[in-house]
Amino acid sequence: MGDASRRFIVIGLMIFLLGGLVAYQQARVSTGQRPVILRVPGLLEPRVLEEPRLEKYYRYCGHREPIPLPAGVKWNWAGKEEMSILFPPAEGWRITREGERLVITQEVDDLCPADAPRRHLAVKDGLVAIYQGPAGSLGPLMRVTNLKVASLPPSWREKIENGQAEFNSEQEVLEALDSLDEFRP
Repeated sequence: MGDASRRFIVIGLMIFLLGGLVAYQQARVSTGQRPVILRVPGLLEPRVLEEPRLEKYYRYCGHREPIPLPAGVKWNWAGKEEMSILFPPAEGWRITREGERLVITQEVDDLCPADAPRRHLAVKDGLVAIYQGPAGSLGPLMRVTNLKVASLPPSWREKIENGQAEFNSEQEVLEALDSLDEFRP
């Protein structure tokens, strides 16, 4: 038997064995069982066995919110490489692994829906400023008033300087500022 014949037999045997393994895995999946995971260090990434967790991370307030897997996307025990095609890093997606589950996070420069309507007062250049979001967040500056912090009563000044002048809505912050009108220059 020549070298070409031996190679042909070996290649045929490998194709037969791999085909059998694929058929076995497909049979397990179609019957609702988990596939058998082949772990070859450095060669094959283990498949994800649990449905990925998708979430949105809001950088301005630091909150996370779960989001559903987009319609039509089937995870089918896909790995990190396959998911990075659907959720590209260039669009703000980050894929990490927690055990046998992928966590797919989209990072956005914004406040979460719960914090977006909130407002807080802070000091900007010695004046009272209104910021979007709760105190301590990185929400955007809404506007700077002409009210000097130094002219306020000590209780209000301390509240603002210590990040405790927080309001649930734009209306509430405007009402609070109306009550401070007598301290305007």
